[in-house]
Amino acid sequence: MSGIKIQRARQSDIPLLEEILLDNVTWVDEMGQPLWKIEDVKWLALSKSFQIDDFYIAYKDGIPSGCMALIDYDPFFWPDVKKGESLFIHKLAVTKAARKSGVSEALLGFSKEQGAQRGIKTIRLDTDAQRPKTRAFYERNGFAFISKKEMGSFHVAFYAHYLHDAILVQNKSSWNAMADCWFGTTALPTYGCSCPSEDDLHLFPELFKKKVLDIGCGSGHSLRWCGDRGASELWGLDMSSHQLENADRYLRENDFIPTLFCSPMEDNPGIPVDYFDVAYSIYAIGWTVDLQKTFTLIASYLKPGGIFIFSWDHPFLHCLDVDGEQLVISGSYYETEPFTFHKGENRQQVRKEKSSGTYSAPDGGYPLTLYNRRISDYVNALAIAGFAVERIVEETDKETLERDAEFSSEYYAPCKAQRFPLSLIIKARKL
Repeated sequence: MSGIKIQRARQSDIPLLEEILLDNVTWVDEMGQPLWKIEDVKWLALSKSFQIDDFYIAYKDGIPSGCMALIDYDPFFWPDVKKGESLFIHKLAVTKAARKSGVSEALLGFSKEQGAQRGIKTIRLDTDAQRPKTRAFYERNGFAFISKKEMGSFHVAFYAHYLHDAILVQNKSSWNAMADCWFGTTALPTYGCSCPSEDDLHLFPELFKKKVLDIGCGSGHSLRWCGDRGASELWGLDMSSHQLENADRYLRENDFIPTLFCSPMEDNPGIPVDYFDVAYSIYAIGWTVDLQKTFTLIASYLKPGGIFIFSWDHPFLHCLDVDGEQLVISGSYYETEPFTFHKGENRQQVRKEKSSGTYSAPDGGYPLTLYNRRISDYVNALAIAGFAVERIVEETDKETLERDAEFSSEYYAPCKAQRFPLSLIIKARKL
């Protein structure tokens, strides 16, 4: 923001830091909303939890006007978060003279910039749960409420901000590295894990002379399926350049000339609007970091009356685990934080270990981050984007239902599919 400069604190800045914090203590006390005690903001107390270079000081037009501490490990407030996985904001304060000057917003913005520079995907903070104006301020600045907890005599509200760009950079790198391993997997007519195929469901309209767009097209096998059925134009979007190299080569070897874009689905890299008859995403839509923006863009690409079909993990899947020969609830359907795992790991086991503080990511491997979403999140986002849902499929294919399946801890175990759909398919039409 104009006129605001943020600098890392030095040892000589300790008196200045105490002055800013004391000014804030006095100010909120005057308003009848005491937060910290005077002794809490003296360096003697602060130094028990922080180093001086954990602090940053904001200058407004050259005048010291605000401060905050920014650390990468907070086992007291966030015991389940490993060191280096997040940045944590503490002691954010602004002087009375600088209120409503943009200093607080600048400090929050600076924390997000620091996260991006360090390759960290989440910024977290805690605040007094009984301060609605403070909580509203954080929410206006992109922090999502996570939970509330009583800690002694305090009611603490926990917030997190997710750095989407950092997630996209990480996921793109991992998918580029894994592209060859996933060549030709989960492609039409297959929708996903242990669910009926398009040969059974007939969700797609007649594709002869239709323009189709594949969101998360991978190796291009679904586009070939559309081309084999007479689609006149094959367009694809994927964030992985290596996936697109494979797709372009594969489709041209099979006499199709695709139009492919290397881009996250949250951006439009030049795709025409009101142009396509059908858009679809086969087990890729769940990788979006902004579901509403993605659905709104997809709606813009389609002609009025155009069809959008997508498949993904069933939202209840991450809640289930196997204990002996029983399915048990091991996660929360309401879990909203992005979840990072390494491809090939058992996701439920990772969640258990992280919740107990024993999880250690394997050496090497390819980290991937995604969000858990509810069915209502998908349906409501479609409605806001201008779609009408025509069909929701929550089924297990006949072959899986009829086979003998021993209990297994595998994420996509057939024993689960016999009791619960592993995949979700939604068909919608642009209004």
